[in-house]
Amino acid sequence: MVRKLREGLRTVDGRCALALLYCGVLLTVLEYVYLPWRIQLRLDGTRRAISLEAGLTWAIATTVGYLVLPTLFVLLAHREGLSSIGYRLKGFVRHAWIYLVLYAVMVPFLLLAGDRADFQRTYPFVLNARHDWTTFLAWEAAYLLQFFALEAFFRGYLLFTLERRFGWTAILVMVVPYCMIHFHKPVLEALGALVAGIVLGALALRLRSFFGGVLLHGLVALTMDLIGARAGGLF
Repeated sequence: MVRKLREGLRTVDGRCALALLYCGVLLTVLEYVYLPWRIQLRLDGTRRAISLEAGLTWAIATTVGYLVLPTLFVLLAHREGLSSIGYRLKGFVRHAWIYLVLYAVMVPFLLLAGDRADFQRTYPFVLNARHDWTTFLAWEAAYLLQFFALEAFFRGYLLFTLERRFGWTAILVMVVPYCMIHFHKPVLEALGALVAGIVLGALALRLRSFFGGVLLHGLVALTMDLIGARAGGLF
């Protein structure tokens, strides 16, 4: 039985089935157990001010779910190297300019969004990071690690696994759950996730790597938190 299961997981359909099922289970667990405000509610009975402890707990949970477990699937169940799901640094420096140009295009929109009240209420997630540099730096370290894990999952494991069955249309399959994880954020960001997910997915498949997406996503996330922290009086 175990042998047949292992053999099934090595087939294209088996890999896709596992990836899609795991995606559904993972997003459900993160939604109902590990959202920052849910963690904060368990810590002190409130959900208004996200503490550093709640933020770090969320970042650890997402890193395990997005990064650690899919990595084990590929190495132990599928018996393949991580390059098969986009862990590829070759050509990163040569293609980094593409992502830097995309970042430059996004900066004006981030600055405009930074004037919105809903944006300022959201970023940084950790309330005290808007007022204290030590908290801000600790939070950003965990937050950026979480974005590496997120890209490794959506533009890595999920995308490259589904590509084997769906080809380029795997981008559209991947972007649906990616958009859904933004539903708790400002509406413009959720809509932007559709565009960003498609662009980053196309680049990942074209360049056979998700590392450029890590660069872009990290820069955008850091910029958003800096804008929010400035509005909160950090500097």
